[in-house]
Amino acid sequence: MTNKLFLIPKPNPAATLRVFCFPYAGGAPSIFMSWVDQLPAHVELVAVQLPGRGSRLMEPAHASMSAIIDELNIYQPFFSQKPCVFFGHSLGSRIAFEFAKNLHIKNRALPLKIIASASRAPHLKSNKKPFYHLPDADFIAQLKSLNGTPKEILESSELMALFLPLLRADFEIADCYQAAVHTLPVPIDILYGLDDIDITPEQIDAWQTLSAHPITKSPFNGDHFFINALSSEVCCKVNELITAL
Repeated sequence: MTNKLFLIPKPNPAATLRVFCFPYAGGAPSIFMSWVDQLPAHVELVAVQLPGRGSRLMEPAHASMSAIIDELNIYQPFFSQKPCVFFGHSLGSRIAFEFAKNLHIKNRALPLKIIASASRAPHLKSNKKPFYHLPDADFIAQLKSLNGTPKEILESSELMALFLPLLRADFEIADCYQAAVHTLPVPIDILYGLDDIDITPEQIDAWQTLSAHPITKSPFNGDHFFINALSSEVCCKVNELITAL
């Protein structure tokens, strides 16, 4: 199945497991491309490409979690074709949870597990002040402090003009979305950065409320965007977490 929502860099019809990857706010599927040749032979990587990025750059980005879930639901049959795992980083973790919650409520096939990276538990409010609505200069200053947007974008007025609508939409969701408490019958594995100042240990531990299974926690020597600096290490941990599936 080929469509604009899914980017499958290395199609593998013989795969017995799919890993659906949800990027962070402002992130594109490209952050997962280096994983393709590191995953086991029976695993197919599927990067979720929401509007406003990648080949969908010219489409308006979703500005609410419900709009994202509505689009994911359109392609629900593809998510259930094979056993799968959801991986998300930061906002991507919360999208993965909200979609799994939606599937559970509708009694549809669930992922075998969720791997939630660099995210507070979705039912908790952020401990940061919202900034998606700030004037451009202040908004861009906040982006720089987060260390997740590439310098070549931040330092180019032309690129920033192109990407600002996407970034504002993503951070509106990141700042405002708060999940209803819902305990999933799905294991949740947590990855977190030891130097991540945006998330507290209590916000990490609170994921336990959302799973009927004991959560696992894996630390990385990095900040909120350790997935970029430690891409291979993160992929190795993902391999470890899916080995027994």
